Amino acid sequence: MTSVLESAPPSQVAGNPVNKQLVLDMQDVRGGYGDADILHGVSMQVHAGELVAIIGPNGAGKSTAMKAIFGLLNVRGGQINVANTDIAGWKPNNIVKHGVCYVPQVNNIFRDMTILENLEMGAFLRKGDCSAAFDKVFQLFPDLKERRYAHAGNLSGGQRQMVAMGRALMLDPSLILLDEPTAGLSPKYMDQIFEITCNLREEGLAVLLVEQHAKQALAFADRGYVLASGHNRHEGTGAALLADQEVAEMFLGG
Repeated sequence: MTSVLESAPPSQVAGNPVNKQLVLDMQDVRGGYGDADILHGVSMQVHAGELVAIIGPNGAGKSTAMKAIFGLLNVRGGQINVANTDIAGWKPNNIVKHGVCYVPQVNNIFRDMTILENLEMGAFLRKGDCSAAFDKVFQLFPDLKERRYAHAGNLSGGQRQMVAMGRALMLDPSLILLDEPTAGLSPKYMDQIFEITCNLREEGLAVLLVEQHAKQALAFADRGYVLASGHNRHEGTGAALLADQEVAEMFLGG
């Protein structure tokens, strides 16, 4: 398998998602859990066919930003526009219907169900024949097709992550949120998840990724945002952020 880290995406050359539909437009979002704000005016955008990475130190608000988009915490200010509709404050079930799917880092599969049953759960909102959706998922994740009757709880960490991503894709979303998809995975599966994520971009999906392996993520991301203490600190193409000395010293280990 050719590593996705061997070459940057074409959009990094231009540095601008020209002529691509704006799928997510998050502006000045403030919110958190209970009465405490963790996000203090965070803004970011993702276009169709674009992969955007969020990086930053622990506690920066990266996963919190994901949860804000998906309606899992209190948003007390700002706008979260998806396909020109402000979804801030919506319930997750309505956000899913609006074309947004979220793959959390942990507890993201039904361990007692088979792979096939997990994917069927992902298609709960679809009407009619789902065979095309299954075919698409199995094309992206051939390992899952071979083991589709195996219980998900018996899979490796990388395979479980594929099940979680496959289930989210069953609804044919316009935006997928991936929270630490390579956490705890072997180098083999980490590279495979990165490659599959790039394939999603090439199919026109908008991808927003939180990733602890910051250098690897920026190497294939079209653009990136660096968060710190719930604020935007830096943004730019993946290549530009990798080359930024301040970003390297403060967030990439030098």
